[in-house]
Amino acid sequence: MTAYLSASGTTRYADGRLWFKAVLYAAIAVAAYGAILSNQFSPWQMLLMANVAGAAVLLLAINVAHDAAHDALTRHRWLNQIIQTVIFTLLGASAYLWRLRHVKSHHIFPNVNGCDMDIDENPFLRLSPNHRRRWYQRFQHLYAPFVFWLVALHTVFYQDFVYLAKKRLANMSDIRHPGHQYVTFIACKMAYLAIVVGIPMMVLDVAWWQVVIGAMVMSISASVLFVMLLIGTHFAEEAQFPHVDADGYLGHDWAEHALLTSVDWSPQSRLASFIAGGANCHVAHHLFPTVSHVHYIAISRIIRQTAIDFGLRYHCTTLPRLVRSHFRFLKRMGTIDRHDALPYG
Repeated sequence: MTAYLSASGTTRYADGRLWFKAVLYAAIAVAAYGAILSNQFSPWQMLLMANVAGAAVLLLAINVAHDAAHDALTRHRWLNQIIQTVIFTLLGASAYLWRLRHVKSHHIFPNVNGCDMDIDENPFLRLSPNHRRRWYQRFQHLYAPFVFWLVALHTVFYQDFVYLAKKRLANMSDIRHPGHQYVTFIACKMAYLAIVVGIPMMVLDVAWWQVVIGAMVMSISASVLFVMLLIGTHFAEEAQFPHVDADGYLGHDWAEHALLTSVDWSPQSRLASFIAGGANCHVAHHLFPTVSHVHYIAISRIIRQTAIDFGLRYHCTTLPRLVRSHFRFLKRMGTIDRHDALPYG
């Protein structure tokens, strides 16, 4: 990594390419929201603009706030935290709690049962062969799209509150949150509700229930976009779900673990990177999380060649194929009980 940065004459932080995206997506969100509040459009037109605003904010989170959460946006940690908090507030999610689960849990033990909060067992979807299977999950590949609709609402109004209250989460124990984070948590939730529901109710010439429905539809659209871009990067047929031995050890090192548990899609596509914020270069992100995603296209080429040189598996596909693989994975998770029955386990 040091050799690459030296040769390219750059730092690990964001450059003009990312700041351009930040301005673009922010401008789209502000313009769409402002157009809604102008009260010059029909309810259906305002619903369309609400979805545009919601998608733009989500892309801000994926492209800008994600880098900020890893302190890869700027060299100033305080500025990274402020930017992430502002953007996540627009999503209604807690930046602090997301950073806690993503950086201190998921990135340390991706796809490891009991250690990665992103695969914590839940009653709806079986996302790991190391979880017990419920009888109705044989249909999960069919009802999963409806679950995906609720990802954002679940995070904003349920999951954040649960995580804030728990003292133990996956690999983290005796969790103690700083006092000011409770204040920030409540303030950000109230700000989100004011922006999404409160101000539109006061300004728009529509019924309150139309505002609420519009906010819910916007949330559903953003949830589906988020899921389609990201969920297959770990939950697909290609990804592995290693389990620890009797002594609590994995059978490989950290770098190989990133290769085994992550799936890239179109890692050399500038369009994919522009939209997905480097999520398409997922192996690079797990190997170098503190490096801005603007470098991932180049880094992915190095990773691919290195994997070939050392005879390691490198999972790479396209987004349509990854989505299909994800749903095949869901179907398999709903029908197979044992981990050792999986060829990729």
